[in-house]
Amino acid sequence: MGALDRLFVETRGIDWLILIVDFFILVAILWLELPDWLHKRRAERTAQTLAPLMARGRQLQSSVPNQMSNPGPELMKWVEDVKQWSAQTEAFLAPRSARAAVAFTHVISASSADRKVHKPDGSSFRLTGRFGDLFQVLQVQLDNLQKIMENPEGYF
Repeated sequence: MGALDRLFVETRGIDWLILIVDFFILVAILWLELPDWLHKRRAERTAQTLAPLMARGRQLQSSVPNQMSNPGPELMKWVEDVKQWSAQTEAFLAPRSARAAVAFTHVISASSADRKVHKPDGSSFRLTGRFGDLFQVLQVQLDNLQKIMENPEGYF
């Protein structure tokens, strides 16, 4: 008699019962954990798709023209680019998560953001008026987007 035949001959009813119970426990664990795992994975992938938007926003933050030395069309183009970035980011978030879109546009403490621009070359200058206001809003929205990316499961 082979080892396999001996295994099934010596098997008692309780062994089969334990095997069936173990199988159902495994199925229950998968049933309960799989949706959560899939949700986290989907949220992380969505957060990764936000990286180009974050990079574009950071680029806008560091490319502000100095309003004192260049008050003309370059500054107005920057204003339009910031508005377009904000609208694109909100349009990207809205169909995926209303909560994320609201969190991104929620600007309640923009006045706490600094109006001082720090350029990559080490120079800095202060923005005033509506340009300073827009720069502050940009900073708050970038901070909001960073928080969304750091906690994607809470938003998506």
